[in-house]
Amino acid sequence: MLNIAKDKLPDEFKDEARLDSLFSPFRSHTVNPRDWDAKISSWKYLISLYCSDSDVYSFNLALLSTQFVRNGRPPSCLGVVVEEMVKSGDLQYLEDFLKESPKTWGGWAADLLVKKPLSWSFNTIKSSLFANESNSERTYVHVVVIRREAQKLFSAFPGKHRNKVINFSEFLKLIGKDFSQAENIKLLLHHLVREWKVDVKELKNGSSDFESFLVKVGEQNKLVPISEVDITAYTLEQNEKLLVKSVEELEDQVALCLMEVKTHLLKGHRQLAKTCLKRKHEIEKRLTHKANALHNIQVLLERIKDVHTDAAVWRSYKQAISAFNSTIQETGLTEDSVEDTMNKLADMLDVYEEIQGAISKPATSEDDDLEEELAELMKSEEKPSDTSGDLDEQLAKLDISGLPQIPSPNVSLKEAPIS
Repeated sequence: MLNIAKDKLPDEFKDEARLDSLFSPFRSHTVNPRDWDAKISSWKYLISLYCSDSDVYSFNLALLSTQFVRNGRPPSCLGVVVEEMVKSGDLQYLEDFLKESPKTWGGWAADLLVKKPLSWSFNTIKSSLFANESNSERTYVHVVVIRREAQKLFSAFPGKHRNKVINFSEFLKLIGKDFSQAENIKLLLHHLVREWKVDVKELKNGSSDFESFLVKVGEQNKLVPISEVDITAYTLEQNEKLLVKSVEELEDQVALCLMEVKTHLLKGHRQLAKTCLKRKHEIEKRLTHKANALHNIQVLLERIKDVHTDAAVWRSYKQAISAFNSTIQETGLTEDSVEDTMNKLADMLDVYEEIQGAISKPATSEDDDLEEELAELMKSEEKPSDTSGDLDEQLAKLDISGLPQIPSPNVSLKEAPIS
């Protein structure tokens, strides 16, 4: 039976006749070229589906044959399919895949290529001598599946752990994989290293592969390679974890000694209580040393983080200065040009004031003539008021004694004498 979930198989592969034709051997002299291409395409799809579904990215022909069994027999055409996939670029020999890297993989690559039953050199020689003969022990990698799954891993990696050095064990925990999948995950990492999205480094400290193999996943568009500062910070963080654990254990021992001292005192065993107190004092001294060392490491880690922050600020300052210089050069902005512009502006403002003054003046001098005429009229209005007194004096001087008397109002006009 096929080692693939049935619900993931397309309907065309659920047909019994179709499966029988797939498991039948190739006979190129009788098979129609279209049938040949269709059969190869079907097997490519099934192998790709198996690798993705099982998280298997490297295999040999013997292992692959055990995953595709029908009616108790493996497909006799699988060797031809694998070689065709190598020619088309879907599959690649493991040694060729590992050679395409800017870095070496140390012990892991040696384990895959040297410690396996058939070494790299033997496989290469045999493949050159027997080009048409399929090697059931030779290891292949599915390049297409690796490329796809590596991109998924990179996109799903937690953002807060990017551009931070962690060991391989922590990396597996972050992506939800166990140690049994380590070799397949390293193939994905190898592809990401080739694309400059991940950087790796192996420490020569004698620890296990999961602890000495360091991984640094970059941002979406930027990877900062592992530096000596990163390794130093990683080492300090590991020492910090060890010291924290040691301090916790020593504090537990101090608490246990106190309980023993109280127990001995309750029983009246004063010498035993004193012995426990002495041991407690020794533990407290060790605890003090560990706590001081832990404090020093934490201070160093903070200083390293501050250096990174200060370096980032310094780079931003440099970028700002460069931007200012570029802008000044592009616009021609200088102190002399600005001062010249301001002087010209002051001159223009003075000219503008003069223009405004000229615009506000009356168009003719008629207003002055009108003012003079109004003044003369005012003088002429004042003359009658000045001669009223003279008229009174003249009236007083008049002699009215020779004038006839005013007739009485009771006398009619007929009775009035006529003089």
